Amino acid sequence: MRSINKITKESGINFAGSSIGNLLGYIWLMLMTRFLSQEDFGSFTLAQSIVNISLIFVLFGTHRTLDRFIPFYTASGTPGKIKALLLGIFRFSIISNLIVCLVISIGADQLNKYLFNDPILSDILRIIVFSIPLLSVIMIITNAFAGYKELRYHVYLKQMIEPGLKILFVLLLAVLGLSVIEWSYLYLIALILTVIFGTWFLFTRILKPLSDIPIIPIDLKEIIAYSWPISIASVLIIIVGQIDYLILGIYYSVVNISVYRIYIQIVVILRLILGSMARIYKPVISELIPQGDYKEITDTYRRVSKWVLLFTTLGFLIVLLYGERITKLLFTDAYAIFPQALSILALGTFLHSAYGPVGMTLEAFGNTKLVLVNSLVMVLMNVGLGFLLIPGYGIVGAAIATTATLSISGLIGLIEIYILYKMQPFSIDSLKFVGLGLLCWGIFYGIDQLLVAEGLLPVLLMIIILSFVYSGGLFLTNSLDRIDRNILNEIIFRILPN
Repeated sequence: MRSINKITKESGINFAGSSIGNLLGYIWLMLMTRFLSQEDFGSFTLAQSIVNISLIFVLFGTHRTLDRFIPFYTASGTPGKIKALLLGIFRFSIISNLIVCLVISIGADQLNKYLFNDPILSDILRIIVFSIPLLSVIMIITNAFAGYKELRYHVYLKQMIEPGLKILFVLLLAVLGLSVIEWSYLYLIALILTVIFGTWFLFTRILKPLSDIPIIPIDLKEIIAYSWPISIASVLIIIVGQIDYLILGIYYSVVNISVYRIYIQIVVILRLILGSMARIYKPVISELIPQGDYKEITDTYRRVSKWVLLFTTLGFLIVLLYGERITKLLFTDAYAIFPQALSILALGTFLHSAYGPVGMTLEAFGNTKLVLVNSLVMVLMNVGLGFLLIPGYGIVGAAIATTATLSISGLIGLIEIYILYKMQPFSIDSLKFVGLGLLCWGIFYGIDQLLVAEGLLPVLLMIIILSFVYSGGLFLTNSLDRIDRNILNEIIFRILPN
């Protein structure tokens, strides 16, 4: 129960921050889609995709060791090892950053010429290549705070400061009538300021308390044994997240990339619950494993999976029923040209989230080689299906490839956890959530056929009504047990103490 309380508290903070961050992200994208042409926005998205893949070769997933070994060293009473781990990762990233940035700067023209043939991609790349060291520092800092189970600083940095600065600078772009090239410089400035804030958080909250603690040499064999599979897995996961953009860029114009980027951003809302809980779930479980408290681990796994499915079902209904209209309202009609692709992406994201924190569970148990194998399967599936479907079906083909990859890979991880640890996330309540979701979909689909909700206020009103009907159904079907209700009451009490 104490693990659930910690996860509830920190994931609540992370969810609130992620909600704010996504709202700010949507505002930023709304402004970008209005003040930049689809071609320019697509070129910038493609350049960002190349940068994100390049980050693989800067960190090699080493930052992913922090949210496991920080709680592990804390539980074992050896904070000096935390200091050694942080310093080692920073030193490694400095050298790799220099190499990667140099390679991209030199090869930008050749990469663009032979793969994309975009008129401004090379110019954008040469500018935002400097975002690679900035982004790597941000990733190290946020994972360090996750290791300490203090997600508020991650929220401040990634969900408030960074998107807030990007909104500020895109407004400056609009006022001054600047181009995408000037925007690339403003984007760098936003990241620089984010790094300054993040470094201050890191020194005051982590490094300063560790300053008087002597460094304790860490067991490199243990770190490497854990990190090399997860490092390669991180490489593969980033490829999965960016491969659709690259294949679309090879076969279609950058306009398609800009549309697909918007669809991806919309379905991100379905990952909020899983992402919010998974970030704190892994360090909490990592702390329980050395204590051998397997009942607490199993209970925590099932409870987190239940909550993820509960909330993700509602998000999936919203996207399925109103996704096309949300796209038009937020990003103009020009981005609502393939609504079926949006629905397909939403289905894949829903199924992947419904399996619960599969990957984080395997990582917490130290089974990183299996995580690597699963990631390799994901990449092979996504690349193979991408090259098979995207040339003929474009954005819809990309959505099908991604959905199939997420669904099958998640199912594989679910089976592995059951075989290895005899844990599975589903119960009778899972069927209630799915049944209630189907019932709500049928009711509101019928209402929509009789009374089509158009415009911001009608769509918002229907989403609010849908949320109330779904929530009421949860109580009528007794889908929430005593622990769920107690935690819900605690959350309400914290929000409304009077």
